[in-house]
Amino acid sequence: MFFVSGCSTTMQKKDYSAFYAHSPRSIVVVPALNNTTEINAPSVFASTITAPLAERGYYVFPVYLTDILLKDIGLSEAGHIHQLPPSRFLDLFGADAVLFVTIVDWSTKYILISSSVVVHMKYELKDTRTGLSLWQGEQRAVRSSGGGAGGVAGLIVMAIDAAITAMVVDYMPLARQANQQVFLPSKGLPVGPYNPEYKTDQSKF
Repeated sequence: MFFVSGCSTTMQKKDYSAFYAHSPRSIVVVPALNNTTEINAPSVFASTITAPLAERGYYVFPVYLTDILLKDIGLSEAGHIHQLPPSRFLDLFGADAVLFVTIVDWSTKYILISSSVVVHMKYELKDTRTGLSLWQGEQRAVRSSGGGAGGVAGLIVMAIDAAITAMVVDYMPLARQANQQVFLPSKGLPVGPYNPEYKTDQSKF
């Protein structure tokens, strides 16, 4: 069972004035800052971020080539990369905007014989010419298993299900789902210039 939720402290509409003023056409996604203990989280995340942005109508610099280029010039730590001024990415890539992502949670939690797989990310898009924040988002996706059946047979099924989840946890579907959802209306990114709805979807935000 999948659950996907955006995170917001209020129901107020986002302010898109800065975004529309700068209207980025191209986005470079830098390595995600990993605040979890799961060492594979950034690479799995990186494999799922390009398609959702491209589908929204933006040119996305290849994430793995971006990573290689940054490492070639001595920028291998995500924490250091996230501290760089956005203009540095204009110099390096010619991108209109840079997307910074922080992985907040990437874990499997167990309660008795049920389990929940969780991914939780925070996103910020910044203009590379001015350094202004153009958009921020937050998304959490959860896949739960077990806890639904009754009786001895049900308990056995749930125990087996939880054991399988413990052995092989595939975070990619959750990461892909979270990355797709976070960019959609009404809190996501307005479509870019490579989408047929460019400049016609403002009412959705």
